[in-house]
Amino acid sequence: MNAHSHVGREVEELCLIIRRTGEVGEDGHVRVTFGQLFETYVTISNKVVGILLRARKHGLVHFEGEMLWQGKDDDVVITLLQ
Repeated sequence: MNAHSHVGREVEELCLIIRRTGEVGEDGHVRVTFGQLFETYVTISNKVVGILLRARKHGLVHFEGEMLWQGKDDDVVITLLQ
């Protein structure tokens, strides 16, 4: 298994979790706060921030700020774009 396919799987899994735990807005996009996502995802992977940054780089999610920190950024909204 190469690293790229593993990265893709992690990003896909993250998007799936956002879809499952988030709420659909009037624009049809699913949103979840970083705090909610962290609580759900931390049991699966402690790399949630890195995976979120990768997903944003690929245009799959949007959130404000360069980095997300547990506690400080729990209210930051993450929007699933796909």
